Amino acid sequence: MSYAICGYFDNRPQINISLFFFHLILKLPFRNSWTDECDCPKWGISYHNQTLWIYKGGKGNMNGGSKWYTINMPWQYDWVRTSYLRKDGSWEHELKGDKRNLYRSDWNHLWWSEEYPYTYTLKSGEVQERIATVKVEEREWRMYWFKWVKLLPKIKTTIAVEFNDEVGERTGSWKGGTTGCGYDLKKGESPLNCLRRMEKERKFN
Repeated sequence: MSYAICGYFDNRPQINISLFFFHLILKLPFRNSWTDECDCPKWGISYHNQTLWIYKGGKGNMNGGSKWYTINMPWQYDWVRTSYLRKDGSWEHELKGDKRNLYRSDWNHLWWSEEYPYTYTLKSGEVQERIATVKVEEREWRMYWFKWVKLLPKIKTTIAVEFNDEVGERTGSWKGGTTGCGYDLKKGESPLNCLRRMEKERKFN
């Protein structure tokens, strides 16, 4: 629930009440001097994205927008590491307290990678033939208040794919096609098999 000094480009104050799928906006029957405002001062409390938000006013979109405090819930998951598969089969880790920028190109010579042909068929029937460079990455998240223990961690292993040219329906347009993406690697699945599964399943705009 929150009280906002005005609405979105509407200088009537409003009260917002939300609960699960229910959302009610009450616009009060008077106007004030706030105009052309898209991030107005507001006061109140809300809960979303596993976070408690406490709104405490603000000075509007031209002066920093609305202001708030956030309180992360104990069960909220927070990133703790990203690991990169090395050529020798071991893992190199980037940790919450040791961000080493391992994604930068000057580390690339250390990572395991292989190149495979990749075929994508557009809606028009045109076939795109590409070379896909595949690497393997793993990320781990732990509960926000219990990061020092491995309590129900979330671990995701993916292939990181880079194409030698654009892929998808937007290829050659001003928006451009896809040049890289990731795809979840299943337990026991090889990077090549994962790539072939992506080739069958994934659609690109």
